[in-house]
Amino acid sequence: MSKIGVCKVDITPPVGIDFVGYHKETGINNIEERIYGTVFVFEKDEMKTVFISIDNIGMLVEDTNIIRERVASRLHVPFERITVVYTHTHSGPETVGEQALVKSYKTSLVNNVVHGAVTANNNLGLCEVGWSVTTGDIGINRRERTSDGRAKMGTNIEGVVDKRIGMLAIKNAETKELSGIIVFCTAHPNVLKGDSDALSADYPGMTREILEKVVNCPVIFVQGAAGNVNAKYRGSREALKQMAYTLSGHVLTMLPTVTYSPIVNLRTVSSTMQMKLKDIPEMNEIRSMAQLAEKQWGVNTDEWLTIVLEKYKQDIRQLRIDLEVQLFQVNDGMFSGIPMEPFSETALEMKERLQNEIAFLGGYTNGYICYLPTKEEFAYGGYEVELSPVVYGPVTNLLMPPEENTAELVVKRVMELYNA
Repeated sequence: MSKIGVCKVDITPPVGIDFVGYHKETGINNIEERIYGTVFVFEKDEMKTVFISIDNIGMLVEDTNIIRERVASRLHVPFERITVVYTHTHSGPETVGEQALVKSYKTSLVNNVVHGAVTANNNLGLCEVGWSVTTGDIGINRRERTSDGRAKMGTNIEGVVDKRIGMLAIKNAETKELSGIIVFCTAHPNVLKGDSDALSADYPGMTREILEKVVNCPVIFVQGAAGNVNAKYRGSREALKQMAYTLSGHVLTMLPTVTYSPIVNLRTVSSTMQMKLKDIPEMNEIRSMAQLAEKQWGVNTDEWLTIVLEKYKQDIRQLRIDLEVQLFQVNDGMFSGIPMEPFSETALEMKERLQNEIAFLGGYTNGYICYLPTKEEFAYGGYEVELSPVVYGPVTNLLMPPEENTAELVVKRVMELYNA
């Protein structure tokens, strides 16, 4: 018997909490929009998996693990069968740091999501599922090429984008009413920029609002390999509408064409690999990395510099961190996720290797570490390749960029999970 239970919980933070996504001077002053966590519990005979979506840029791996451990304990489901994806909104609340407001919000967020998982598990009902996929123009490659052969944050019209918009629709087997929809798409939720003081789930939030009014069931968005893909329309409420209308239009156009059947294949499998980082360079290069990040991004790099110089003095040059690769499969469709921001080329490579249009690869899964560029992109440098470890490394523990072949190793690991 195939079953599903769904629950949506409010995780709106208090006014005044810090933003995460842009370096803003003030906290969140405007809470007209609510943000949510949504839980889907799938069951097929003795197999149960949990799929959770949270409106946040991406919590740390250790904080995400707390959510997964508590859900695993309450639902008696193995830890590795629990998936947490983040929408990656750039207008959401901070969850890292020692501020009392941040710590209390994180506690309530975790409690609410765990409660949502318990409720979803108590609401299990017979279901049928169906996949569909189309293509749409909602993202644009952001690694603009400069005259000196480098990459900068901008617009690269020739650049690769995974344009697929996928959908897993779930119906109640008895009433034939929709129980839930999972949408897969690829574009940074950074439509609203640093000048906005409003809490927002960005375009996934507005698209969800439109769709839920029409389909009358919870809808979640799973972000694809958007590490090098910005939203096509940006910078205003009007741009937000353009993104939401375009994306919801594609989903609603697909819905009538979906063929539903019971779940015959359900699994979530996980594997952890040791991700090798680039070696810590010589002292002068360490300092120039810090200077470049300060100059281009206006951030204080003292903490990163202190940590990396200390390792250098201790003659620690080789760094590794754990990287979890997870695969969630329902019938013929699947989603593989990592706690990084992969580039679109990697998702398309995986799709080709699997010969499956409804095989998706995404980031922001089970936590957040940093970007995962393709091997070819390292030659162009730029923020995603060189600077982000300096900006976020002290928080996420990725102090240097990943080794250049890491994206290839991730695809290889996905293939191993798929064939296991």
